[in-house]
Amino acid sequence: MTIDASLRSPEGRLLISKVAQAFNIDDDKAETAVRSLTDELNARVQRSMLSRGGIADVAALVTSPAAGNTLAKPDTLASPAAAEAGNHILDVLIGNKHVSRKIAGRTATKSDLDTGTVEKLLPAVASLFIGELQRQSQPGLANLVRNAPGLVSAGGSPLPLPGDTLPSARSQSNWNTDPTASPPQSAPRGPVDAGQPLPIPGDNIPGLGRESPQRYPDPQNPYQRLPDIIRRGGQQVPEDNGSGGGSLEDVIRSIFGSVLGSNRGVIGTMIQLFLIRWLASLARRFLSRMFGAR
Repeated sequence: MTIDASLRSPEGRLLISKVAQAFNIDDDKAETAVRSLTDELNARVQRSMLSRGGIADVAALVTSPAAGNTLAKPDTLASPAAAEAGNHILDVLIGNKHVSRKIAGRTATKSDLDTGTVEKLLPAVASLFIGELQRQSQPGLANLVRNAPGLVSAGGSPLPLPGDTLPSARSQSNWNTDPTASPPQSAPRGPVDAGQPLPIPGDNIPGLGRESPQRYPDPQNPYQRLPDIIRRGGQQVPEDNGSGGGSLEDVIRSIFGSVLGSNRGVIGTMIQLFLIRWLASLARRFLSRMFGAR
């Protein structure tokens, strides 16, 4: 199911009604606004995924344990916490408040709402959008990590999955102190971890020089290292993984693309975005000439 199909489902309509209630707006106007903002965010995510750094940024958003909080608790849509989370998403995907205001302005015109209301609505919808992208892509990501032993964590061991148990300190100390005990069999080590990438000037630009904000292992996030692995590149996924195999960024792009409703690859997405921009520009010129002639 795509995000668009999810919005059209009974659950999606119920969610839109909660958005309307949270921001005290008409249900029909809320539906138009949510659909418009979702389309805008969808285009932004697809544009970000044209580069490896952009895919890493989107993966960091989607694999965050907190990504689904707003979707799970829609009663908090208008809360400061939801606004803060949504603004972080907008910073990653858009990175420019001027562009965000333009998006809000276009949506306000379509939905017959004032721009101020839509500007408050935008971060809430961004949180819902990423939460739904997380919910639908999680099975694919879990399958990828489970069946690709080359994806390693900082210590060279496979990325942990939910429910995995780590070796206890007691079991390690027994081998160190008991000379008759056999040493534990270690898992095949992956490539040496070279540490965090060097910072790049202008690291507030989507796709460039981002680091995971959490520098310490987070047991609640088995995918914590995934964005950095994507950003460094060179990782191949075996064909028997169940995802078709290929480069890691292409597999991740395919997983997200199936939820976004676009699996055209880099070239197809570029053509699609170009056509959308060209048609929008043509429509604006036509309308300006039509209204200018009156």
